[in-house]
Amino acid sequence: MARIEAQHLHLAYDRREIVHDLSLTLPEGKVTIIVGANGSGKSTLLRGLSRLLPPRSGQVLLDGRDLHSLRGKDLARRLGLLPQSPIAPDGVTVRELVTRGRFPHQGLFPQWSAQDEQAVADALAATRTDTLQDRLLEELSGGQRQRVWIAMALAQQTEVLLLDEPTTFLDVTHQLEVLDVVRDLNHQRGTTVGIVLHDLHLAARYADHLVAVRAGEIHSQGTPAEVITEQMAHEVFALDAHIAPDPVTGTPMVLPLGRDRPARPHHHQEDAMTATAAPQAEAAELVPALEHSPMLAFELTVVARAPLGASLVRLTFAGPDLVHFGTNSHPLDLRIKLIVPGPTPSADHFAAVRPGALLDPATHTDWYRSWLQIDPADRGWMRTYTVREARAAGHPGNRTEHPEIDVDMVLHLDPEPRPGQGVAARWALGAQVGDTLSMLGPNRHLVGPDYGGIEFRPGSARTVLLVGDETALPAIGAILEALPASIGGHAVIEVPDVADQQQLLTRSGVEVTWLPRAGRPHGQLLDAAVRRLMSENAQAFRPDAGAVGGGGAALVDVDVDETILWETATGHGTFYAWLAGEAGVIKALRRHLVTELGLDRAQVSFMGYWRAGRPEN
Repeated sequence: MARIEAQHLHLAYDRREIVHDLSLTLPEGKVTIIVGANGSGKSTLLRGLSRLLPPRSGQVLLDGRDLHSLRGKDLARRLGLLPQSPIAPDGVTVRELVTRGRFPHQGLFPQWSAQDEQAVADALAATRTDTLQDRLLEELSGGQRQRVWIAMALAQQTEVLLLDEPTTFLDVTHQLEVLDVVRDLNHQRGTTVGIVLHDLHLAARYADHLVAVRAGEIHSQGTPAEVITEQMAHEVFALDAHIAPDPVTGTPMVLPLGRDRPARPHHHQEDAMTATAAPQAEAAELVPALEHSPMLAFELTVVARAPLGASLVRLTFAGPDLVHFGTNSHPLDLRIKLIVPGPTPSADHFAAVRPGALLDPATHTDWYRSWLQIDPADRGWMRTYTVREARAAGHPGNRTEHPEIDVDMVLHLDPEPRPGQGVAARWALGAQVGDTLSMLGPNRHLVGPDYGGIEFRPGSARTVLLVGDETALPAIGAILEALPASIGGHAVIEVPDVADQQQLLTRSGVEVTWLPRAGRPHGQLLDAAVRRLMSENAQAFRPDAGAVGGGGAALVDVDVDETILWETATGHGTFYAWLAGEAGVIKALRRHLVTELGLDRAQVSFMGYWRAGRPEN
């Protein structure tokens, strides 16, 4: 067991102090959970306790020694950290990730020992991920992935484990599953655990020691029964609530009082006339969004509208904000988010990430979670599209003095409109010059060509296969325009009608094949054409020598009715394929290319982002 404590800790981002003169001890061998409202400093505190954020003043001690006096590997053998939303490289299996937990125990010349093997086996068994060890991390559900990350931390065999909101974005079942694993670890090994959580119910159920943080200071700490009170809920979370025993565990349960119910009086121990006011959060020192946010919200105006056959329309958007948009490279299949306006907007919900805005660096990443809580009629609907073309100010093809972008939008419409469904298509159908909307996209001052919104990454490939339906047509058109003359291959595009075929310009040797459905089932022609191409061009499309992951290996099934089929890769051989469109069609082609033909999965990107017969989310 180990003891970790903070003494008079001051933590800051640039010149803005978040944690103020805070002293805290995590009890040895216990589970401590830190709670607080968004922006209260709880995650910043965990970063300070893990040495990720150096203190402005004060210190953090591990068994009496200053954390910053320990060598990196020495600290990593004793303290493990699971940050929010950890990221692993593409193509990593569960076992490969878990074995990385043994890195701190390797010497200058790493040698895998029986002790390392046992540590990995124990970690996989403890998290019930041993049956998943040969699967790719990206193929797992959210709850499974979190258990794998915890397994990596367990393999590290540290005396202290810190976790920052490990249950975020998980459903209730997976939240309990993850926290059960952590509690079992604590009970079986005596590991000292510190967790940041935003859910008071879970905190009360799993904490031995609970810490409530407000405005960068400790509001209260102790057992859950001591800390979770109506007064604490009101002062820390601005929540009027009734506290009652959980009928299952007996721990405190927070029951919020709705707006239509009178708030209960708050019983303070101090006399109401002499009690001091709660300390206010120090005024946030805001920073320019242009310097701190990789994503910005751009205000756009429709300046042109052009039909592209019967199924698509090209809308040209312009605006002065677009001088800050892009990746400093060709857009390729660059994804953006269009915010279709709601009928009753009350405010600019993206004001904090406008190019001219000032934002709070400690809390601005919470914008999406906050946005989801707003009534769609007010906030609007977020939909994903591809930039067909981007032109700088002064381009001879521009209609205005500002930068412009073209976005091609498919006009898929249900026969009978349904609330929240087909909103983008209906908006595009009626959009006229002068209409406005917001777009979320990359901040060109902070991102480059490796921006995550671009998936076409052929690497060293000289032969490419581009496959898609009409929803992928704009991306395929943009990719073709960017390809050099040295690239050859095929582009196969299925569209609803012969009138939807377009003239696509390319310097490359890629041959374009159009497949008008003319009433046939979606994807039928596309599937047949790809199979025929792969058969007729076996020499050009064969797996590279030494490729792994193919050879007829069984694929892990993806339920496209429940999840998105999204497996992207950077090409590493002579051939690279990019397939996008309806999920059922892409899933069938995925099986054909990888399982039946033996292509290495690292040579192919599969994106099945919409499902026929399933309403859009």
